[in-house]
Amino acid sequence: MASYYVWSGATGSANGTSWANAYTSLATAFSGKAAGDLFYVAHDHSDTNASSLNTAGSIVSPIKAVCVDRAGSVPPVSADRRATAQVATTGSNNITMSGVTHYDGIIFTAGNATGIVNFNLQSTSANWTRFDNCSLRIGGSGATNKINMTIVPSAYVELNNTTMSFTAVGQNINIQGFFRWRNTPSALLGTIPTILFTLGSAGGDVECIGVDLSAAGSGKTICGTTSNTGAVRYRFLDCKLDAAVTKSTVPSGYGTNEVDFIRSGSSGVNYTVFRHRVAGTLDQETTIVRTGGASDGTTPISWKVITTANCNYSMPFECPPIAIWNDTTGSAKTATVEGIWGGGAVPLDSEIWLECEFLADASSPQGSFANDGTANLLATPANQASSSATWGGSTTKFKLEVTFTAQQKGWIYARVKIGKPSTTMYIDPLVTLS
Repeated sequence: MASYYVWSGATGSANGTSWANAYTSLATAFSGKAAGDLFYVAHDHSDTNASSLNTAGSIVSPIKAVCVDRAGSVPPVSADRRATAQVATTGSNNITMSGVTHYDGIIFTAGNATGIVNFNLQSTSANWTRFDNCSLRIGGSGATNKINMTIVPSAYVELNNTTMSFTAVGQNINIQGFFRWRNTPSALLGTIPTILFTLGSAGGDVECIGVDLSAAGSGKTICGTTSNTGAVRYRFLDCKLDAAVTKSTVPSGYGTNEVDFIRSGSSGVNYTVFRHRVAGTLDQETTIVRTGGASDGTTPISWKVITTANCNYSMPFECPPIAIWNDTTGSAKTATVEGIWGGGAVPLDSEIWLECEFLADASSPQGSFANDGTANLLATPANQASSSATWGGSTTKFKLEVTFTAQQKGWIYARVKIGKPSTTMYIDPLVTLS
């Protein structure tokens, strides 16, 4: 494994052996090198020859390109790291990356013209690209320019403390493959896209943790979907949002997209939750709540579920799992979850039910399931149990109860499923065992 220097201002022999003899472009520096090589990129480096950044990096020996202070130690050390080197293309030239590569502290800009120009972060199947302390920017002003997380279905891109910038509202982040974005303040720069994430033809998986997306406000949507693309799963955890942003468009069908926002919002609360499925949406509620029910320690909360016309017994809306630890083995326990709605009578067990996952085999970790729903498609639905709990709104109280016998101690996962279309129900996300 060798080390090389990259600086656009070098005037020496351009063999990468020192700052004076540094390569003057990153693309040239990568050419002909071996897996595992390290590239020091000067803090004042700026080149426009980045159409193809192809590296020899492999999964076990990635290429590493790090921005460092050219006036610092030789070879550079950790204290010399900077985030100011610039690598770009001009006109309508894309930036396309391949090879397993870890970048640190580099600003990448694709294009500076009015034509179509895209930023393709990984173009090789089964490879990954990682960016730390970088910025990925669309410089061209074409209305449909994209930052493509990958242009192949089986690849991985990770951003850490790395921003993205756009120049037109029709631009976006196109998802295909696996994408992870973490720990990024003020993550969106420039012109904010109308729809931030769109789907590629093969779909993918998105996870954002600790990312500030609050620059996307009124009139903006974070998660998009269309009817002719692959499926994508979105997960946002501990992200900062604008209060007026739309979290996701309506999923166009089963097998398109699934959206979850956990502890992500605009204000300083830790109980926010949002789930969007083709069968309905779930959002946190702080008014219609059960006395003595779920709380973040200060604020009582419930889940407000609004189902769509697509919801039914066969394909119900499924709430997130509610977990409780069970220490009892060999004897029956009953799990209870409370709810309320405005249906006038307690709902049927084909309209809402509770499913519990538990460990019924002392010699295996395979989960077992029990529920209080209608037994099968031919069974006659029955009313769920009424409840005397106190709620802060709505009318008809009910409770869901499942009895099971665990043979191992462990977590019980209780999942409320709603099969009634076009209705609103409130669920207390607190399970009790008796």
